[in-house]
Amino acid sequence: MSLKVKTTLMILLPVLAFHFYFLIGDGQTDPGPDHLQVAKKLAGLEVDYFQRKIRNDWEGLYDYQHPDFKERISIEEFKFFEGRVLYSYREDQKHHVSGGLTPSRDFIKSNPEKRDALGFPVPRKYRWFSNPFITIQGYELKRVSVSEDGNHAMVEVELRGIEQLNPAMVRDKIQFDVKKPHIDYWEKINGAWKISLMADAASISGGSKVKYFIPNSNAAWEKMKFIAFVPRPKPKGEEK
Repeated sequence: MSLKVKTTLMILLPVLAFHFYFLIGDGQTDPGPDHLQVAKKLAGLEVDYFQRKIRNDWEGLYDYQHPDFKERISIEEFKFFEGRVLYSYREDQKHHVSGGLTPSRDFIKSNPEKRDALGFPVPRKYRWFSNPFITIQGYELKRVSVSEDGNHAMVEVELRGIEQLNPAMVRDKIQFDVKKPHIDYWEKINGAWKISLMADAASISGGSKVKYFIPNSNAAWEKMKFIAFVPRPKPKGEEK
């Protein structure tokens, strides 16, 4: 199954939003103000969502999740797995603790704290990747794609941070800068934008190299048509 979706690239007229603007390209059709306003709103939501990840704001992050996700996954589970949990994880058996068994909900609720190798409690931090040695520090917005019906969207960013080699494998503390592509998938539900129900890309043919989660209904997303808005820096003198 392909991870690709159909998009029409739109570069729009200048607008004041988040220190970037959009240009309209030759031969392109203006999609109208509604799609533009949606793209601007989603760019702002992405800023807030990212900052909540950096701050490990579990309540704020949980509030952004799909209603169906919250029906099946409690905030305690969401925090226990450091945000990297699928709504179907119990059925899929994708997430395990020591011993190879999926922890019960009672165990999760009675053991909210994470502990280090010596048994001391340590704060839970949002996990961007399965690799725990990657620390994300910022991102660059690449594209906001809005579906023609205005109810689905993809926000593509390039995450910036530092990766450390596993200290158990090397003696020195070796770190290097990393850039990682990432997409957040949004759905408009009852007038509010929420993160779509997600699946592990590794479970889809050809998706093993995709390190972020993709929509559970990926086949339906593939059939949608999107209008993609690309940010551009403002010219000097128009920063304000």
